Amino acid sequence: MVQYSVYARVCNGLDAVAKHKARLYSYLPDNGSVRLLVITEKQYETIEILVGNYSEDDTPFVCEQLSIF
Repeated sequence: MVQYSVYARVCNGLDAVAKHKARLYSYLPDNGSVRLLVITEKQYETIEILVGNYSEDDTPFVCEQLSIF
């Protein structure tokens, strides 16, 4: 894990990516870092969700929903 906060934004095209990248640069924190990862729709389609074996003894866990804005 790199950090606790992960934010996602859907952009329609590389022009929108460039606009939001410039916005990120203008709001960089004085002490800290921001990581930007750009993936295409084709790359996103290949995401795999890896889940281990479930047994009835496992306690359920609470998932926090990912907000894409």
